[in-house]
Amino acid sequence: MRYTNPTTGGDVMPTIRAEFHRLRAGASTEAVREVGSSVWQVFEGRGTVVLNGESKVLEKGDLFVVPSWQEWSLHAESEFDLFRFSDAPIFERLNFNRTYIEGRNK
Repeated sequence: MRYTNPTTGGDVMPTIRAEFHRLRAGASTEAVREVGSSVWQVFEGRGTVVLNGESKVLEKGDLFVVPSWQEWSLHAESEFDLFRFSDAPIFERLNFNRTYIEGRNK
């Protein structure tokens, strides 16, 4: 879910996007690479982030950073709630935004 500015309907700030992500227990995301960096915070639950092939277990209160164009994916061991803050609006305005999803893009 993306948080928006109620006045404009756009991102919360011109240079920052705020999102909430929920994964059900046992769910995994696809491996993704994106232009732009993001900071994630675990709000509730337990899971794993795989960043450039390295797995890290995450729990409530943990933070992790995904640098630009680094492959990442998530796996939920329990219901897994995370906040994400990114600089995506900057790259979208410059038309530099790119996303690569493993197995979909050729």
